Amino acid sequence: MKKAILKVAFATSLAFIMPSVSNAQLDNILKSVAGTAVSKATGNSSTASTITNVVTTLLGTSKVTEKSIIGTWTYQEPCIAAESSNVLSQAAAAAAVSKAQSELSNALLKAGVKAGAMKITFAEGGKATILLGKKKVAATYKLDGSDLHLTLTSVKKTIKMNCKLSAGKLQLAMKADKLLTLVNTVSSTAAAASTSLATLNTLLKNVDGLYVGLQFTK
Repeated sequence: MKKAILKVAFATSLAFIMPSVSNAQLDNILKSVAGTAVSKATGNSSTASTITNVVTTLLGTSKVTEKSIIGTWTYQEPCIAAESSNVLSQAAAAAAVSKAQSELSNALLKAGVKAGAMKITFAEGGKATILLGKKKVAATYKLDGSDLHLTLTSVKKTIKMNCKLSAGKLQLAMKADKLLTLVNTVSSTAAAASTSLATLNTLLKNVDGLYVGLQFTK
């Protein structure tokens, strides 16, 4: 186990000592090293594959500007994002991830959040609009480094999200309870997803370093 954790720590350090490595190359390195580490630590190749997919979906650390996100983004798929590959050292994380992936997908589909069905538009001056089916929700936003604070106008609630731009994709990751707030506000069928979202929140709320994410493309 110690050797496996050391390998994961080594993978994380590559992000700092290899600035010339692209995001895609770094993801491949993380996937290879983390997969080997988890497989040895758990003795389960299926678990290793599941966790590896999560680890390569990391939170963003680069500052995001208003100019870079202005426009309309279309939802493509969900993900579970990790603060760093060190999340692998948490036994609770390994146990929760596979169940959380299933609950996340089920919840979003029940709420009508599927590829192409949800759009978010960021305009100049901090205004935003979320469209899901025929329902439109007005919002405002503020950027702070890699954090995006999205305020849903109708319910006067602000959701803090990690904002990551990579290879033309926008990833918005947040804590599970914040996703529950978002879905309840923008979906006309949110009630059908409430049980799955509640289960998701229970699975992840006590696990440090894991977030639920929505990935978009322009």
